[in-house]
Amino acid sequence: MSRLLGIVLVYALMFLGWTGVGLFMIVAPARFGNLVHESFGFFPYVKDGDWGKKLILRVVGAGFLAFAMRFALGIAALARS
Repeated sequence: MSRLLGIVLVYALMFLGWTGVGLFMIVAPARFGNLVHESFGFFPYVKDGDWGKKLILRVVGAGFLAFAMRFALGIAALARS
């Protein structure tokens, strides 16, 4: 039983991670973009009027949520078989 619980916990944490990052990108794109900018220097600084950068971050966040849904549906299909 403990091995099954460990596997379920790993998949649950993976799902929650993808979902959390995706929601954070959709809800607060400027804050996420600036977090990535300050931490890694990967994304340019996002100001209040940068609607293009916010749109890009929101689209990527929606992609993360779509991946999380696909991941959850794949795990559900795997559990059924």
